[in-house]
Amino acid sequence: MSSPGPNGWPSSLPRRSFPVAFASVPFLLVAALLFVLPSAMPGLQAQLFSADRTVGAQQARVFLDCQVGRDCSFDHFRTEINFVNWVRDRADADVHIIFTSTGLANGGRQYSIDFLGLREMEGLDDHLTFTSTGTDSSRQTQDGLTQTLRLGLVRYSVQTGSGQFFRIGYDGPTSASGSGDGGNGDGSAGAEDAFYDPWNYWTFRMGLSGNMDLRETRTETRMNPSFSANRVTPDWKIELSSWMNMRRESRQLSDGREVRNDFTSWRLSTLLVRSVSDHISVGVDLGARNSQQQNQRSRVNAAPAVEYNYFPYQEATRRQFIAHYAVGFENSRYAEETIYGVFSETVPQHRIAVQYRAREEWGNAGLGFDTSQYLHDASLYSMGVAGDLSYRITRGLELNMSGEAALVNDNIHTPAASIPDEDILLGRQSLPSSYRYQASLGFNYRWGSSFANVVNNRFPRAVR
Repeated sequence: MSSPGPNGWPSSLPRRSFPVAFASVPFLLVAALLFVLPSAMPGLQAQLFSADRTVGAQQARVFLDCQVGRDCSFDHFRTEINFVNWVRDRADADVHIIFTSTGLANGGRQYSIDFLGLREMEGLDDHLTFTSTGTDSSRQTQDGLTQTLRLGLVRYSVQTGSGQFFRIGYDGPTSASGSGDGGNGDGSAGAEDAFYDPWNYWTFRMGLSGNMDLRETRTETRMNPSFSANRVTPDWKIELSSWMNMRRESRQLSDGREVRNDFTSWRLSTLLVRSVSDHISVGVDLGARNSQQQNQRSRVNAAPAVEYNYFPYQEATRRQFIAHYAVGFENSRYAEETIYGVFSETVPQHRIAVQYRAREEWGNAGLGFDTSQYLHDASLYSMGVAGDLSYRITRGLELNMSGEAALVNDNIHTPAASIPDEDILLGRQSLPSSYRYQASLGFNYRWGSSFANVVNNRFPRAVR
């Protein structure tokens, strides 16, 4: 057996060299430098990896600021609009899109899309709208919003030098060349034909929904009929609605007893508003309802009101500063005698509310104050303040906070008799409270890649 050599190898065995291993040392050093230096020197990072950033380097970077629920499908927009780079933070964007919406009388919505130019595109702003009808499917609404976004983003892509990659097409009717029948010489239809509405802006909706939950020890059924009629024009706003909730519930306790919780609630409302100017409106609010929780067999109220908006109403989806005053009466019939010894009463009441809301580049905020008082007894009043804030502090860091505080001293409907524990547990009635407070605070911080172009729809949450 051979004796070991100076390096621990048997002396009789030929020595073997490892050129690949030793040649890898310089490579590893270079790789380490490429990994460490870019992290410490962002400028060097851009140079070292410039080849990786060539694709899409001339595409506009877009940040979508959207809070309109399910109609704002970020995945859908990213999939269908691929000529821009979608980014996760406003600090990286060339274009900031603020997406808001408001409901319409016909059940549809009007979406307002503000395009705000940033950095080299600062001052290049635009505003587009898309209107869906109450009969549009979700797919039709999504396609319309996508097309509106696509059209609005074209001008920003042209600014980045990508205009050469676009081809313009038009699938609509061809413009008329003269003043032929049905035209005005410019290809547009006559104003009367374009805006003729056989329903005179009235829209109606009737609905019926229900559900049931059947188990061995619990059964619950609900039925909800509803009806509404609305008419909205620039000068008038009329809303009529009715709703009912019929609920039947039974629960079996551990000792075999059965507890039932059956009730029927209903609500009628009418709103009539007249536009006076771009800042002032007047109207009347009428309503009727019942409330088992508030000991009311029926409650009827009527309140004429006036409202002033510091900003024009056309900007309400972006900003509003409203002062609202209403005065009227309230008639109530109670299920049980109240602490004031009555089964029914009619009392005068007035209410003041002030609200500020804004959606801006830095985020969104709202602050409101309201107070109401029964005029027959000044000691019966309530007042409250509520606010919320979502603020982008810096790149990737966002502050979210909300709060509410209220003093309640107008519980004239409270029953004189004690409320059974069973009714409290089942939610039939609630004990009166002289105050209400609520607050929330949170931070969100996001880091990493700012690009959000890739959509991967595998393993959706619905099947996990």
